[in-house]
Amino acid sequence: MRQIKIGLIGFGTIGSAVYNGLKKNGSILSSNLGAKVVLKSLCDKDRSVFKRHKINKKLIKNNAYEIINDPSIDIIIELIGGIKPAKDFIIQSLKNKKYVITANKALLSDDKKEIFKVARDNGVAVFFEASVLAGVPVIKVLCESLIANSIKSIKGIINGTSNYILSSMHEKGISFKAALKEAQDKGYAERNYSLDVDGHDSAHKLAILSSLAFSCDIKPKDIYVEGISNISNHDVMFAKELGYCIKLLAVARSYKDSVEVRVQPVLLPKKHMLSNVNEAYNAVYFKADLAQDIFLYGQGAGGSSTCSGVLSDVAEAVDCILAKSPLNAHQADVFSGPKKKIRQVSEVESSYYVRFMAVDAPGVLAKISGILAKHKVSISSVMQKARNRVKAVPIIMLTHQVKDVDLNKAIKEIGRQKIIMSRSVVIKMEKEG
Repeated sequence: MRQIKIGLIGFGTIGSAVYNGLKKNGSILSSNLGAKVVLKSLCDKDRSVFKRHKINKKLIKNNAYEIINDPSIDIIIELIGGIKPAKDFIIQSLKNKKYVITANKALLSDDKKEIFKVARDNGVAVFFEASVLAGVPVIKVLCESLIANSIKSIKGIINGTSNYILSSMHEKGISFKAALKEAQDKGYAERNYSLDVDGHDSAHKLAILSSLAFSCDIKPKDIYVEGISNISNHDVMFAKELGYCIKLLAVARSYKDSVEVRVQPVLLPKKHMLSNVNEAYNAVYFKADLAQDIFLYGQGAGGSSTCSGVLSDVAEAVDCILAKSPLNAHQADVFSGPKKKIRQVSEVESSYYVRFMAVDAPGVLAKISGILAKHKVSISSVMQKARNRVKAVPIIMLTHQVKDVDLNKAIKEIGRQKIIMSRSVVIKMEKEG
């Protein structure tokens, strides 16, 4: 049986999980592939991490280039994250004609076109299943199962930290701050949580998914991003009372000559499939022309789940090596597709949830409604919450379809009125699906 040798760069949460996964299920993997998968070398800038796992010292290398330049190694697994030096490691590995597996969403979302060109030029391939939704096979579904389909839209809850926070706020009525602390205590949120709650982690993943789905190179800078740190538990509970829940949603839609890509908190109807994705779970909903509706759900983060995605890529890389063909080379061509116009959020019509904090006095509702009508904003429903002995009361409105630019003009004019006591809250509403 032929041996396929692997070099592992990065031994943090994911790297150690991959090491343990190979140790536990390597024989199963080898048996199914018809080739013996062998971890030959590994490294990490913090050598102390190896002590906890009782790693054979013969496997440990002083630096990544000892692994990258080893001619006996067939596959490089990069799990250090970030841009530098990860990009250099990947590029040099490809130039050394080694297959590369990575979970590096930040790097791929911005530099995928360049990286895949290097892979194609050197007759090898890059695999990245674990870069989006960890072990949920979303990349393989897009690149293989749906390859004959025209993808119309993508909607996804693709960040576990934000979803856990919003789920806790919805179920328990607690504040964002309290829900964040709960997420940190359970290990769902890191100390530096801004990448998750500000929406940028979701944007990295959406850039990869939408580029694959729409055959073009979409970068994070093309995506409209809005986070959840300003979401109040009052808005979560008002939405719940109206039959909705608030989720941080990644959305991509294809139009005739443009694409829409955004990450933002939205109101979803309770019967929407994504409304029932709670805690740290993730899900993606594809709408395709032939397959129609596809829904993928599972653990979108964590060592074990990400390890599953990495090892599925190991299997695909081994198949390529045995067949002497980079089977997923078509992905390089996908990312090299023509640049498409990015449709601005202001161009898209939608319905909205709006909360005003206004003085409790006669005529206030009529004044707000009049300004909205002046800017062509039609109201579908209103809820006013009376509060005893307070200066301001919440007025919640749901609008019909309206252009973002028209609604913003109305909100700015209303905000200048003396009847408004604080900044108004505006949240987009998603249609059922």
